[in-house]
Amino acid sequence: MSKIDDMISLNTPSETQANLGLQLKTRRKWSNHSRAETARLSGVPAPTIRRFEDSGEISLRQFLMLCHVYGDLSLFDNVFPQPAARSIDELVAAVKKSEKR
Repeated sequence: MSKIDDMISLNTPSETQANLGLQLKTRRKWSNHSRAETARLSGVPAPTIRRFEDSGEISLRQFLMLCHVYGDLSLFDNVFPQPAARSIDELVAAVKKSEKR
């Protein structure tokens, strides 16, 4: 797969935002939680939850707070994966660089 293929998405960022809001709403209702209960559990204000469910608009921090309650934060561990080494020399250099940190 080329780098261009990796970047192709069928959804726009706006469509993805709206879809995430709907996913939260579905998950919240499946859990039989009101927005007030979700606000209590997550620390995200109920009006913000409503805006997110309706439009997909939310801050990253508040989104992660909701994911902590209803999702799996570990899914974000590889959102920006490190490129694979193309040679042994690149691999050795990457390992040395990570050891210095």
